[in-house]
Amino acid sequence: MKRAFIVTTLAVLCAAVLSAQNYKDGFYFAQDSDFVSNQKNQVALEVKGGKIASANWNIISLNAGAKDLKTIAKSGSVPAAANWANQAATVEQFLVSSQNTKASSVPGGPSNVKPFFDLVQKALKAKAVAKGAYSKDGWYYAEAAAADEYHTKNSVLVTVVNGTVVDVLWNGILQGMPASVNPSKMITSKANGYPMTGAKKAWHVQAAAAAAALVKNQDPDKIKLKANGTPDGISGVTIQVKEYVDVAKAAVQSAR
Repeated sequence: MKRAFIVTTLAVLCAAVLSAQNYKDGFYFAQDSDFVSNQKNQVALEVKGGKIASANWNIISLNAGAKDLKTIAKSGSVPAAANWANQAATVEQFLVSSQNTKASSVPGGPSNVKPFFDLVQKALKAKAVAKGAYSKDGWYYAEAAAADEYHTKNSVLVTVVNGTVVDVLWNGILQGMPASVNPSKMITSKANGYPMTGAKKAWHVQAAAAAAALVKNQDPDKIKLKANGTPDGISGVTIQVKEYVDVAKAAVQSAR
């Protein structure tokens, strides 16, 4: 009986400590440092009154033409995505109701919730995301209507938190590829480098730098282009980025 009382008391004290934790109001964002199995977790949080008021867990992918997982889930075309989204919502609700940022499991959630809680802790330790110029938060995808001169349909997935662009994924869908080759330009380049005549860096490295430039500038119109379509002022990027800029404009238009 005495041991049970002690265990119960400790549980109450732990809950009290968790609920007593206060955070600075604002919006917070964190993501995996790199893609694992071609996927990356992202978490966006809002803190109000010192408490976590909302959480959004999503996954983005390097697969060709892939939108974010929650958008795929809403389409209803992939049952597994819809199932994951429902489980993710359970985890998000658990965090808000319990304020427990270090849970090892959540009833009704995915079997592995560690990526979510790791990013929650990472986000809350980071600076709040400053208010940006965009009016709608979320994930915004756009894809070129036709292939460019390199036989690639460019795609861009933009993540917006508190009106600020916090992440950009530039990818491409390689056209006419054999079944044995993944049509994702990013995956192909990461695997063995994408052939570009005279290029000093692989395509995926330059694409990531171009994506980072949009995060820095916040507006595709601020990425200046030379007459040949290459960027003016992005260090280490010598590839043409005009198509990327055009698709990025289409993507962020939905967030305005």
